Amino acid sequence: MRRHLLALFLPWLVAAAPEPVDEAKAIVAERDQLIEKIVRGDDFEKSVARFGELKKRFESLSAAKQLSAARDAASSTKAREKWNLYLRSLDYRVGDQCAMSVDPKNRRKAHGYELFRAEYGKIIAKKIVKIPAKTGFDEDESVETYQIGAQTGALSFGAKEMRTHDGKPFSGSVGDWVFLCFASVSSHGSGSYLPPEFRDKVVGSGFASRIKSPPKIASKAKWNPLHLVGLSTLRSVAQTGRWPIEENVPILSHLIVEKDLGNGRFEIRLDQASTMGRPSQQTFLLDVPSGLRYRDTLGPGEAFWAIMSNPVIDKQLRKLILTAEDLEPFYVEGLDDPK
Repeated sequence: MRRHLLALFLPWLVAAAPEPVDEAKAIVAERDQLIEKIVRGDDFEKSVARFGELKKRFESLSAAKQLSAARDAASSTKAREKWNLYLRSLDYRVGDQCAMSVDPKNRRKAHGYELFRAEYGKIIAKKIVKIPAKTGFDEDESVETYQIGAQTGALSFGAKEMRTHDGKPFSGSVGDWVFLCFASVSSHGSGSYLPPEFRDKVVGSGFASRIKSPPKIASKAKWNPLHLVGLSTLRSVAQTGRWPIEENVPILSHLIVEKDLGNGRFEIRLDQASTMGRPSQQTFLLDVPSGLRYRDTLGPGEAFWAIMSNPVIDKQLRKLILTAEDLEPFYVEGLDDPK
């Protein structure tokens, strides 16, 4: 009888390694004591009954743990999918590449590597142009051409060269808001396929994306911040402890929270966004005053934009510390972002 009961419970005995949960540890400890009593024959029936109760409870805890692990895995997968989708968004691309300005006609002096600059405006003209086929075996090519009423004047481009931020063909209608990220403008001669009235100030090497409304930079004239594209400047300060920008110039940057340190202080990642999920090797500290809008949305892994000032190099902490003056969850909302 005793051997039969022990054989019945053997699978549980083998599987029941100590668990980090306090109750599971207590069950295992009591189980071991019961095994000794059963072997000795002490209170045999009572011990066997209690042994069975413990087994049921332990199995219940194990099932709950497995369910929790499955939920955590699903949540983690969903979080990764959400993050990967965000990395393809217009807002992230702008923060990483396109220098915005409150007044593009009077930009603040750039700092660091800044290849692309940004403007925005509405489509004020659109024409479809036919490009003759190179041979009689091919069809003529139809190309959409656009003129944008931007802050520095009318800018033009053809959809043959300019695509959206995620590499799709650009297409829009007159009246649509468009965000332009480009390296230069040029004038085209008579050999251009663009309509003659579109050949002045032609945008090249960049992207054009439709947006829901003007970027948030349009409402930040109070600060007129210097937009630091990417994280190279802040990363350099984190390495050298030297602030290279005039101290009275507010800066704008797209950031990701590493840790919430409490009392309005946050540790900010300076590693590449693609390394999310691994501890950042370089960080700086951001103090966010109480009452600042969107402060309560900040948390580990959250992306946001901040206008910052008051740079401090803390030699004891060996950290750059900045103070937030304005927060936004996003600056540019694309109509053609991946869904």
